[in-house]
Amino acid sequence: MAGRLLQDPEQDGWERSDFPIVCSTCLGPNPFVRMQRIEYGGQCHISNRPYTVFRWRPGNDARYKKTIICQEVAKAKNVCQVCLLDLDYGLPVEVRDKALGMAQESLPESDPGKEYALNRMQVEGGLDRSAYDTAKPNDMLLRLRRTEPYYARNRARICSFFVRGECKRGAECPYRHEMPTSGPLSEQNIKDRYYGVNDPVAAKLLDRAAKMSKLTPPEDQTICTLFVGGLTDDISEDDLRDQFYPHGELRSVKKVASRNCAFVTYATRAGAEKAADELANKLTVKGHRLKLLWGKPQQAPRPAAAGTGAAAAAAAAGAPGHPTYMPMPAGPGASGANYYPSMDPNQAGSYRQQQQHHGGPPRPPGPPGGRYPPPPAGMPPPPAAAARQ
Repeated sequence: MAGRLLQDPEQDGWERSDFPIVCSTCLGPNPFVRMQRIEYGGQCHISNRPYTVFRWRPGNDARYKKTIICQEVAKAKNVCQVCLLDLDYGLPVEVRDKALGMAQESLPESDPGKEYALNRMQVEGGLDRSAYDTAKPNDMLLRLRRTEPYYARNRARICSFFVRGECKRGAECPYRHEMPTSGPLSEQNIKDRYYGVNDPVAAKLLDRAAKMSKLTPPEDQTICTLFVGGLTDDISEDDLRDQFYPHGELRSVKKVASRNCAFVTYATRAGAEKAADELANKLTVKGHRLKLLWGKPQQAPRPAAAGTGAAAAAAAAGAPGHPTYMPMPAGPGASGANYYPSMDPNQAGSYRQQQQHHGGPPRPPGPPGGRYPPPPAGMPPPPAAAARQ
């Protein structure tokens, strides 16, 4: 390192950059993030070259993140300078290389060999035109890739004082108060992840890909409908039609916005089976991964039970054992019919009392005891009260 200071940093391969090469997860959701830029602030963990270090905090509840490899090394593998995951798919290098069928190219182990290999790649343009940019993704990558940022990876680290039971800061502690979990995921190595060997995260993803099963067609050959779940507001029926039409002729595409799902119906069963085989576990529309299942057969309407019509007729006729309803009383003009007092317009208080005062029809007998409540202001007293006066 002392000999390097006597040489020109640019000619010696030292890196000077204005912005890091990071993925959207490490960058965080804040578009106005503030970064610390330190020229030649550290050595690359892979090539041991001095490089420009960037440090920032991706969120209020996140830990500070820092670049750990130089940009030349990151371009050679098309990975993030912080998490060392692929920039296009968000997957470990081992998973990506096995899915694409590429040989794992590793840098020489010695420092002079690494510098020679990086200089040769930079002169030949291998860093700017990576083979990973032109590779076509296959089914495994489409099934395992991450389409949205995973910000939970930026959480603060576990408080070591809390693990020992000595943390006294409580809610003000910037670290997580959780007990660590033991397992293969807790034993990750930076170099193993970069070179794609013995990576526990890659082993977990490859095991998940092996267990992913294809959609089993239903036995009912009349079912030609596929269920699409996880829709968002910006996904329209035309977008779904563009995704499913290449696999067969469509009969209808219906989106149910209230339930964030859609039903795609094909004209033939062969088209539906082809779409289910080619889009299962990898259907992505406008950057959103959607869920694809076979539709269920529609249930036929239940037939009317025997005797239903007779039971309704018996209930209307008041047959025993069935609820009956009180018949509506006849109107005031019906001869010999009873009616409710509220249906008689002559029962209005002012009109009825007017008839009694001018010698009209007799007033119905008063309440027991001959006592009436005091009349409102402006109304004559009841006849019994007037007789007593």
